[in-house]
Amino acid sequence: MKSYSKIFEPIRIGPFTAKNRIEVSPAEPFLCTRDGAITPEFVAYTEAFARGGAGIVYVGDSPINQEYANENHYTVNLADPFITHGLFSVADAIHRYGALAGIELNLRNHVLPADMSLEDIKQIIRDFTNAALYSAKAGFDLIMLHGGHGHTIAQFYSPQLNKRTDKYGCGSFENRCRFAKELLDSVRAAVGPNVAIDYRISGDDLTPGGVGVEDALRFAKEIESRLDMIHVSAGNMYYLPSMSYTIQNAYLPMATNARFARRFKEELSIPVTTVGSFDFDLAESALSDGTADVVAMIRQLIADPEAVNKAKDGHGDEIRPCLRCCICTGDDPHGCPKPLRCSVNPVMGRNPRFDVIPPCRPGLKAVVVGEGAAGLEAARRLRERGASVVLFEKEDHLGGTLIPAGANRLKVNVHSYADWSVRTVLNDPGIDLRLGHEATRQDVLDENPDAVIVAVGSEPFVPDIPGFDRGNVVLAQDLDMGTAAAGNRVVLIGAGLTGTETAVALAQEGKAVTLIDMLSLEEIDRRAIGSRSGLMYLRGMAEKAGIEVRTGLRAKAVTDEGLVALDADGKEVLLPCDTVALSMGVRPRTAVAERFAGTARDVFFCGDCRVRAGNITSAVIDGFYAAMNV
Repeated sequence: MKSYSKIFEPIRIGPFTAKNRIEVSPAEPFLCTRDGAITPEFVAYTEAFARGGAGIVYVGDSPINQEYANENHYTVNLADPFITHGLFSVADAIHRYGALAGIELNLRNHVLPADMSLEDIKQIIRDFTNAALYSAKAGFDLIMLHGGHGHTIAQFYSPQLNKRTDKYGCGSFENRCRFAKELLDSVRAAVGPNVAIDYRISGDDLTPGGVGVEDALRFAKEIESRLDMIHVSAGNMYYLPSMSYTIQNAYLPMATNARFARRFKEELSIPVTTVGSFDFDLAESALSDGTADVVAMIRQLIADPEAVNKAKDGHGDEIRPCLRCCICTGDDPHGCPKPLRCSVNPVMGRNPRFDVIPPCRPGLKAVVVGEGAAGLEAARRLRERGASVVLFEKEDHLGGTLIPAGANRLKVNVHSYADWSVRTVLNDPGIDLRLGHEATRQDVLDENPDAVIVAVGSEPFVPDIPGFDRGNVVLAQDLDMGTAAAGNRVVLIGAGLTGTETAVALAQEGKAVTLIDMLSLEEIDRRAIGSRSGLMYLRGMAEKAGIEVRTGLRAKAVTDEGLVALDADGKEVLLPCDTVALSMGVRPRTAVAERFAGTARDVFFCGDCRVRAGNITSAVIDGFYAAMNV
C-alpha cells in the first residue's frame, strides 16, 4: 500500500487552511454558455473534483472584461456582475466537500502595453478588481491573478514585450513592477483580508529574450508581501515552442517544470505551488523534498477525479492514469471551442449525465468479445452497473492493441494506462475471463447473453507489394515491442504520429532512419488528432535525432539493396537500407466482427472493428456507451 502522508498534511494559505496539498489547476472545460453564464454541467464538472477529495479546486481562465469575453466563449464571464448568481452555486458545490474554492482571473489582450493609454491601464486594474469582488461575493476563498504565460499582466514586467517609456515601462526595476503592485493593492482593497490572493507566474518564459527564472524570482520577491500563495508554471502561450512546457505533451518528462518551483520555494516564505504533469508519486516526492508546498494537477484529475480519495484510502494503484494526449485541452480552444472530453474517462465533460452510473436490470448477462481499449472499458462499466460479464480473448493475456500502443519508450503514459486497464479487469472477480480462447459464434450463443459487445479490433495494414514478405520487412509496432530487430539503416514507411514515434526511438538508439510517406507532413499533421504543440515537439525530436524525412514517395518494392519507391513523377528512387519498417495504419477486422451479429437482442460493435478504425479515445467512448446502452 502506497503512503502519501505529505500530500495529506493541511496547509495554511492566508486566512484559510487547505485540508491537503492537491490543487485542481485552473483550466477551461468550455462548459458555460456561449456568453459565459454558469450551467448545471459546469457546476457538476467542478463539483466532481471536490467530491474526489482535492484540497483546493480552481475555476480557470475567467475573462475580466467584455472584450476578452467576446473572444473566449463558454468560459466564466467575470465582466458581468450578475455572474455572481451562478458562481455562488459553483463555490457552494466545492465547499460542500470541505475544499477551498478558487478562481483564476485573466486578460489576454491583443494590445501590448506600449499601445495602451494611462486610462486603458487604469481600466484594466478596475476590471480585475471588479472581477475579484464579484468572485469574493460569490463565496470564493482564493483569487488567482494570471501573471504568467505571456498574458497581459506578465507583459508589463517583460522588457521584450513592454516598450513603454513612462512609469509603467521597463526603464527601471521599480517601473517594471509598478503595474502588478498597483493591481494587487487594488484587488486587496476590494476583497479585504478574508480572501487569499494567489498569483500565477511563469518561472521561466522559455522564450528567446523573455523573462528567465532568476528575473522572475526577483519579481516574485518584490510582490511577495502582497500575496498569500504563488503558482509557478512555465512558458509563453504566444511562442509556440514554449507551449509544450505550459501544457506538457507526452514526450516531455513528467514534472519537468518542478525545477522552477524549487527555486521559488528556496527563496520565498509564502506557499509555492508547482504544476505540470504530476502523478501522485511525483507529487508526494515534490512535497517531501521541499520542491513545493502544493502540487496542482488538472489532466490527471480529469482522468480520475476520485484520485485524491483513492490515494488517501491506500488505493493509489486504482487511479486511472492520464495519457497526456491533450485531447482535453482542445485542438483550437479559442477559435473553435468544444466541451471538454477525456480519452480515458468518458464521464468528465459529460457531467452530470453519468455522475451516477445507472444499474442494469437484475441478472443481466453480457458477453464481451475482444479486450483492447474498448472491450476492457465495456467490461469495467458493465460490472459497475451490476451485470455479470464473460470476456473472450483469443490471446493468453489481456490488453489487445493497447499493448503495442504503449510499447514505444516515448509512450510511457499509454503503457501506464494499459497496465491499469488490464489490472482492473483481472482484479474483478465478477468478470469470467476466457483467455486463450478465440470465440466462435456458437460459443457466444451458448452463453445465452442478454447483450454482446464486439471489440475484436484491427490489424496492421500491409499492402501487397513485391518484397514485403521478405525477412527484413517488419512492422513498426514489432520493433517497439522488441519482437523484431532493426538493422543499422532503416526506412520506415508512414510519417504519421505512430510511425514518427518509432523512427525517433530508433534514431535515438543510433540507427540511421529515413522516414517516408506519400503525403506531405503538412497534410499528415492537418489530419492528426490531439495537441498541435505536441506534434510540433515530436517533429522537432525527429529533426534533432537526425531522421531524414522524404515525402511524396510511394513504396514499389523491397529488394536486396533496400526499398524502391516512386516519386510524384513516377520515377524510381532507391533508398538503401537493412530494414524496412511499416507503419501504414490499420484495417478493421469487420469480417470477424460480423460473425457475432444477431447473437443477442443487443449487439454492439466497438472500437477499431467498425468500418472506421479509430484510436484509444474513440475506442474507450465506444465501449463506455455500449455498456451504458445495454
